[in-house]
Amino acid sequence: MRKANPWTWIPSLYYAEGLPYAFVMIVSVVMYKKLNLSNSEIALYTSWLYLPWVIKPLWSPFVDIFKTKRFWIILMQLFIGAGLAGVALTIPTSNMLRYTLVFFWLIAFSSSTHDIAADGFYMLGLSSHDQAWFVGIRNTFYRFAILTGQGLLVILAGQLENFYNNVTLAWSIIFGILAILFIVFAFYHKFILPHPSQD
Repeated sequence: MRKANPWTWIPSLYYAEGLPYAFVMIVSVVMYKKLNLSNSEIALYTSWLYLPWVIKPLWSPFVDIFKTKRFWIILMQLFIGAGLAGVALTIPTSNMLRYTLVFFWLIAFSSSTHDIAADGFYMLGLSSHDQAWFVGIRNTFYRFAILTGQGLLVILAGQLENFYNNVTLAWSIIFGILAILFIVFAFYHKFILPHPSQD
């Protein structure tokens, strides 16, 4: 396989794994609250978004046998980027709740599939020694992504709300930035991820 320094892809891969969970399960709740949905509505609609992570073992065999883990990682990052762009573009619409939930579902399914592929790729792309050495690194960047989602993104959204005096615009900008980030992730990983012979 083509040798690639694990430091060039493990931090970014696991940061990209953690972020979608954060903004589907945490940031979406804050956003809907700021957009004046009731607590009961938020609980009803967002509680189901966790389902793809619960049932992902149902389609993990398909990910294992069809194409490569590398293929799934890049494709799912593009899907997540598309879903984030969809959220950004539909927040200002009259059917905001319906459309954004559809895109959050797309992100959730794409993210859970990405988890399957990324964890499998980690096993294939590293030697047993490196797997043991980098396990703490990958967990650190995953947790850092969660903290970014539940902290930095919410703070930034609040700053944008104050700057523009427009809640809808602020959240559209946040999700637009995230969409661009995931497109960048996809193209970066397309070129930087190694090609394990077993994949």
